[in-house]
Amino acid sequence: MLPRIFQRLRHRLFGGDTSYDAGLENEAHFWRQALADGGKRWSPEAFRQRMDPEFAFPTHLQELVAASPAASRDPIRVLDVGAGPLTAVGFHWPGRKVALSAVDPLAETFDGILKDLQLTPPVRTQKAAGEDLLSVFPADSFDIVVCSNALDHSRDPLQCVRQMFAVTQPGGWVFLWHYRNEAEEEGYAGLHQWNLDEADGDMVLWNRKARHSCRVELGNQAVVDTRVDPQVSRAIVTRIQKRVV
Repeated sequence: MLPRIFQRLRHRLFGGDTSYDAGLENEAHFWRQALADGGKRWSPEAFRQRMDPEFAFPTHLQELVAASPAASRDPIRVLDVGAGPLTAVGFHWPGRKVALSAVDPLAETFDGILKDLQLTPPVRTQKAAGEDLLSVFPADSFDIVVCSNALDHSRDPLQCVRQMFAVTQPGGWVFLWHYRNEAEEEGYAGLHQWNLDEADGDMVLWNRKARHSCRVELGNQAVVDTRVDPQVSRAIVTRIQKRVV
C-alpha cells in the first residue's frame, strides 16, 4: 500500500507525466513485465488460467445466460471489452459452446509483446476501443458483454457504456466489475481519469468536471443493478439487462 501512496504524492507534489497517453505506455509496459516470466511476478494462477484452452466459463455469467434468451441458444456470444493481452473471461462450458471475442485499444501492442515472448493465447485480442464498438460489431451482436477493471481506464466511459449496450442482444446483459473511485485513489494520474461508484443501485460515472447516471443515460431500455461486491473490498458489480421490446 505504501508505494501506491508515495506514487500519488509524487505526482501531486513534483508533477511528472501523468497524461492519459503516458498511462497507455505504462499499461503496455506492465503487461510486458507481467508476462515475461510466465506470470511468476504477476500472478502464476491468472497466467495459467488465461493460457488454458479449457479455462472455465464462470458461474456468474452462466447464471446471466440462464436469465436471458440465450438460455436455449448455442453458441453463447460473449464480448470482453478492455481485455488486455489475455482475456480473463473463460470460454469452456461443458455441453455448451461459447464464442468469445476480446477487444482492447492496445491489441496491436499486445500482439507484439506476445510475439516477442512466443506466447499464443487461446483467444486473440483484437483492436477496438470501448467507445467505438459499433465500428467493429453490428448492433445486437452479443448475449453478454463483459468489462472488468477497464471501464474506468477509458477516455469516455459513458460512451463505452452506450456502445456496450448497443452491441448487446435484447434480453442480454452487460456485466461490469470495477473498484470504486479509482481516479480519486490514484490522484487522476494516467489512465485513471474517471471514477465509478454505486448510488441507490445505479452506477455513477464521475470526475471533477462531470457526473453521469447509467439509469438516466439508458432510460427505460435497460434494467441497471449495481451492488457492492461482498468478497472484494472497494469493488462494485453492475448488471445491465437490455429489455426485449
